[in-house]
Parts: sequence; structure tokens; C-alpha cells
Amino acid sequence: MDFENTSKSALGLSKSHTVLLREIAQLSVGYPFRNTCVPGESGTLACFLRDVGSDGSLNVGALRRVEDAKPNNSHLAVAGDIVFRSRGGSFVSALVPVLDEDLLVVAPMIRIRVNRESVLPEYLVWYMNGANGAAFFKEFAKGSAMPLISKTVLEQMPVKLPNLRVQQTIADLVKLSRKEHEILAEIVKQKNLILETEISKYLESL
Repeated sequence: MDFENTSKSALGLSKSHTVLLREIAQLSVGYPFRNTCVPGESGTLACFLRDVGSDGSLNVGALRRVEDAKPNNSHLAVAGDIVFRSRGGSFVSALVPVLDEDLLVVAPMIRIRVNRESVLPEYLVWYMNGANGAAFFKEFAKGSAMPLISKTVLEQMPVKLPNLRVQQTIADLVKLSRKEHEILAEIVKQKNLILETEISKYLESL
């Protein structure tokens, strides 16, 4: 959904202002394992770089547990926090959903905890994953083989901030757009299955 070309009247946009990310959120680098982390069934539920998809989703089903972690509160994410994939081919943010326990954020992931009086986490995820975020990351990423956005750099990211009502409208539109894509993808999948079934039946009748 192209929000850049959506009319201001359709969104009911009021005047927005630009702030730095550090002014509306607390950022902390994930837990630094000194040695190779050891997976275990009774360990702490953890989030690694690979658990954040390129579409800005957190793959909850793939999260695994690790042993011997001794995190402090700054390493733990709860529902409504944002995890940022700070290294690799793409820089993506994902919203942490409601889980049965706190989630250990593993370095070089960055945890972002917003000030909800200023910004909705759903809006911030959309903004960071959109054109504005991409332009910022392209300009300030360091390294070529494995590009990195440091916490210090990320804190300086400018964020255009409308009022909370407008942020909620944008977040709702994003959610609807994602649901629409999921439905369309399922329709295409079912059509392909029906087509394959009919073709198989035809071939068997020859």
C-alpha cells in the first residue's frame, strides 16, 4: 500500500514534526554471548537475526531456547517492544507479540522500547521498514561484506511523527494491507492446487 501517494484528507493527517529516535524510544543492544550459545529445552527463549523476516515479521515458531544466559532487563523484550536486525543484507524491524515469557534479544540485535505517549510501536515499525528507513540505513550503514547499523547511529535516525490518532490510522491501514496480501496469496495457492488436480485427472484419463 503506497502511503506516500495517499491523500492527506483520506488519512486525516494533521501537521507532523520530526524527532530523533532516541527522543521517543530507549535503545539497547542485545545480550552478548561470550562463547557459542548452547541450545536447550529449559533455557531462555531467544531472538536471533535470522528470526526477523524481510517482511518485518518475527518468526515466533522458529524461536529457540538457549542455556547459560544471564541477561539483565535491557536484554529482555516484552510485547510491544521492537527488535531491530542491525546487521546483514537488510535492516528490518519487527514487533514483539504477546508471548508467555520475556524474550531474550541476542546481539547484534537491538531492542527498541518506545515511549507510548509519543509513538505507537506499530507505526514506528512501519516507518523504519519503509522508504524513509531504507534511505537512512543506506546512507549510514558501515561495512561492505556485512553492513552494520550501530545503536549510536540508529539513535540518530529522524522519525516523522504525526499525532497518535494519525499513527493509529496508518497502523490500521498497514494491518489491513498485510491481511489483504495474505488472503490473495492463499487464493493463488488454492487456484494452483485446483489446477494441478484437474491437470492430473486429465492426464490419467488419456
